[in-house]
Amino acid sequence: MKKRSALEICLPLALFVAACALSLPTLLIAIAWMTIGVISVGHRTLETFPTDGIRQEWLRGYRGACLLFYHLAWWPWYMRTPLRDNADRIRRHVFTGKKSPHRKSENPPDKLPDGKSEDANAGDAHRGERN
Repeated sequence: MKKRSALEICLPLALFVAACALSLPTLLIAIAWMTIGVISVGHRTLETFPTDGIRQEWLRGYRGACLLFYHLAWWPWYMRTPLRDNADRIRRHVFTGKKSPHRKSENPPDKLPDGKSEDANAGDAHRGERN
């Protein structure tokens, strides 16, 4: 297993600080990225992340905080399975035009007094037909 160097572990923190200092747009992007990371994997403790290639001294103190920042910055790696599942569901919805089988429409089309649905009359309005 490849040992991670101190530079490799501290690089995300250094890039975050540089992005925050560079300009307001990069500050907002960096804060948004880390906010998504905290929301995605922030509930985990440092001990639950993989420690392959990380020396034991990085698991405590200020080095532990830097290591936790490293893991939060790499949140897409830890969320790859849920992200793939969501992308597959979106792709199925977009390309097949079907809704998810577990969700039904919350607002069924309203029935008009003559028994036709409101959606049927909406198409007539686009063609110039009126009832």
